[in-house]
Amino acid sequence: MKSIPVYNRRSTRILLALAFALLLAVILLYGNIWLVARQKEVERQQITAVAGLLREQLPGLSDAEIMSLMKDPTNREGRMEQGAALMKKYGYDDSYFAAQEDRLMWQLVLFNSIVIFLTGIICILLYAWHRRRVRREVRQLQQYFDQLNRGSYDLDPGQTTEEDLSMLQSDIFKVTQLLRTAAEHEKEKNEELSRWLADISHQLKTPIASIRINLDNMLDDPDMPVELRKEFMKECSMQLEWISSLVQTLLKLARIDAGTVELKKEEMDLLAVARDAQKKLGILAEIADVQIVWEDEPRGEVIDPESIPAVPMTGDPAWQLEAVSNILKNCIEHSGAGSKVYLSMRNTTVFKELTIRDTGDGIPEEDLPHIFKRFYRAKNARKESVGIGLSLASSIVEAGGGKIMVSSNRGEGTTFTIRYLI
Repeated sequence: MKSIPVYNRRSTRILLALAFALLLAVILLYGNIWLVARQKEVERQQITAVAGLLREQLPGLSDAEIMSLMKDPTNREGRMEQGAALMKKYGYDDSYFAAQEDRLMWQLVLFNSIVIFLTGIICILLYAWHRRRVRREVRQLQQYFDQLNRGSYDLDPGQTTEEDLSMLQSDIFKVTQLLRTAAEHEKEKNEELSRWLADISHQLKTPIASIRINLDNMLDDPDMPVELRKEFMKECSMQLEWISSLVQTLLKLARIDAGTVELKKEEMDLLAVARDAQKKLGILAEIADVQIVWEDEPRGEVIDPESIPAVPMTGDPAWQLEAVSNILKNCIEHSGAGSKVYLSMRNTTVFKELTIRDTGDGIPEEDLPHIFKRFYRAKNARKESVGIGLSLASSIVEAGGGKIMVSSNRGEGTTFTIRYLI
């Protein structure tokens, strides 16, 4: 929506009003001057005619006497009595000047009245046109509101030249943009929720079906051998554990999305968090025959973590431990037996950084931009992978003011870099 700035319209209207007032003053001034000049010219012509008449009828009068009679037609001294009588005959007596002044006054009053009346008519017509335009623009805004009430946000209220309406229109347009953004965001949220529900349903379908089959087998065969029954029960327990883990992760994601998670801002040691994650996943690494080691980041040499100085920062150690554990778990699960997962630290005056890298098969290039999306499973993902561990880690790190970066080469492994700006 394009509109003329309010201050430009205000200045334009003030200039137009001043120009109109100046034009009216010029018309009145020059009109009055023209009427006075015209009256003087008529008087001059009449006086010239009377003077010629006096010279013709009374040749004995001198020019001085004629001029005296012109100035005072009632002069009766000496020979001027005949001239005064002659002038009175032609209407040039003592009431002549008063009549001329009255005539000029009425002409001026009539002229000024006509000009002012016409100006008033023009002002009334302009005001009526202005009010009609305002009503039309108000009706347009009403129609615009009706469209908004029907849920149509892709609208343009048009352009108005009224200052108050223009400011109101600008505010309405801003609110419309906010409503449209909110509606689009809400639509995206609903679509995302639908995808979530579909993905969750798909993820739960397999373990629930497996549990149901195992339970049906045990119910249908009361004489089932104890060892086989234990196997079925163990399988049910594993599937329930997997469902429980999925539900817990989903709850954490939902809390973060809803903004109900208040990450603490306390002093913590990023090195201690990483080592706690290493201990937490020690059994998983042992089962997978994967060794977790620390390396010196500039040289890539394996080092003792005890030799690394503390990396103090501000954050929530419990939630950051959750994020680091998910990334470390992902690297362990994608490493082959007998391989290693490397951890390294960087502590600068600008940022704190933890790097976790594995030597697995790597992530396909087309999957890299999507691995932090929820329920996204890369082509080389494990069968039991859900695709929310990395998404949860990314949400936690970003909520704590950090960022996760990833790089990968096929056949060489994947590197995750968690960076917290100071």
